[in-house]
Amino acid sequence: MTNKVEDNVTENICRETSPDIASLADDIFERLALQFPVCLSSDEFHFFPQMRVASPDWARWDDFSPSAIRDLGREISEWNRKLHQARSGVLSLEKQIDAALLRRVLQTIEEQLTDVSPQHRQPTFYLTILGIGLAEAIEAGQSAVNARLGTLPGFLDHARENLSEIPGIFRDQGLEMIAGLLPWLQSLPAPAALLTEAVASLNQLHDHLEQLAVTDEFLPPLDLYERIAAQHMGCCLPTAEIAQELDREIAETGNFLQQSVAEITTGISWQEFVANLPSPQLPPGGVKKLYLTIIQELADHCREVGLTKSEFTANCPVKVENIPEYMLPVRSNAAYSMPPGHPPRGGTFFIMEFCKEEVVSSDYRLLSAHETYPGHHLLDGHRWNLTSPVRRPMEFPIFYEGWASFSEELLFDTGFFSGPIERILLNKRRFWRAMRGRVDLDIHTRRRSLDEAAAFLVDQGMERGMAATIVRRYIQKPGYQLAYTIGRRRFRRIYERFLEKNPNPVEFAGRVLAQGEIGFDHLETILLGGDDS
Repeated sequence: MTNKVEDNVTENICRETSPDIASLADDIFERLALQFPVCLSSDEFHFFPQMRVASPDWARWDDFSPSAIRDLGREISEWNRKLHQARSGVLSLEKQIDAALLRRVLQTIEEQLTDVSPQHRQPTFYLTILGIGLAEAIEAGQSAVNARLGTLPGFLDHARENLSEIPGIFRDQGLEMIAGLLPWLQSLPAPAALLTEAVASLNQLHDHLEQLAVTDEFLPPLDLYERIAAQHMGCCLPTAEIAQELDREIAETGNFLQQSVAEITTGISWQEFVANLPSPQLPPGGVKKLYLTIIQELADHCREVGLTKSEFTANCPVKVENIPEYMLPVRSNAAYSMPPGHPPRGGTFFIMEFCKEEVVSSDYRLLSAHETYPGHHLLDGHRWNLTSPVRRPMEFPIFYEGWASFSEELLFDTGFFSGPIERILLNKRRFWRAMRGRVDLDIHTRRRSLDEAAAFLVDQGMERGMAATIVRRYIQKPGYQLAYTIGRRRFRRIYERFLEKNPNPVEFAGRVLAQGEIGFDHLETILLGGDDS
């Protein structure tokens, strides 16, 4: 009896001293949003959560000064101390998950800003912030644009101070991006005096980069890359096991493609077969209309089978826009973005601008599924509709990209896609995602140089210019390309085990989307319970 009383007293003390996870999360997100208002307002910066303060100060830019980073480091230590006070034994599973997510976010931010240090190595980091910061100010109105432009010179002054000796390849990428930014900046609707100063400050950064001492070494140390892959990206595997997973995916999809094409025709490789598939006929509205039409079809299907509801598709629309020219050095040929906000108000599917002589890829329907329904758009929209304010702002590469990659397959199981050609296109996409992950891994583990990595992709059928471009892009975000295949395979394994007990793909998707972007270990616990198979 005495032991039981003592246990109850101990538990009550723990409950009284353990921090309120939701309140602590709110403090963390708001503090980060004040120091990094642009990074947290966009999903372009994968190691930050997403949040906008209620009344933004449009004169503020993100502060990466050494003193500000040191101050943040001390606060992160204090936040971690409070999180460690949270006793697992007295927290519900939901709050244990929330605490684990916050610890992961804080560790990733701290290591990115101190060890990876893009603010000291990558001019494109600042230039991306510049473009996104001004673009969101344009949406907010003229006073916001004027305020951001007025303080832009100070932001770029800090960039010059932080960028003192950088890899030559990052310097060159920065110069390329400035060339795309300058015409856009000069075209903004703003007072001439503000534009003149803003353009002059960007030109000063250009001159600073040209005069900088540069280094040949651009890769993070091996042990840091292993941490990035395992923890920041969320692979939770050593690089040797990541390589095995990638190689399995390459072998599985490659074999499928060879066999499937051989059943249809002979004498050509699967790469040639796919390249010769007909492109879609463009409607009168052109490429944008083509994508808007398939997005509507995907949304209708998801609503009909129960993956979403009509209120969601009505209140959270998808826009289709061209990728801004200034973002081309850091964006791929397609991207998706949803601004933070509860409830969500919609997102944008960014596509490459097509000229008349160019054609849309034959897999555009799968690409649209990946980016919108039931991929990124549906995932982001459900995340921002969560009742939990702790999980709404948190996004992790392996969950984000893994879900979008897996979601393409979900459309076969719910009847939207069928037939051999669509399965060939699905496996082509899986193959190339695994190849890109392999290239990311090989470059950063020193197995291949950039030229060798590009040649490796060319040997598999990629166009030479595209291969050279993407390997240079991948070094800006070490490890990110791993998230697609490793995340997709984790989702697939959980999905197959779930279907053994409950053969309902829609229920699986609904239960995943209801959680937010939690870790796969916790997702398995919630979806599979005590299943240890």
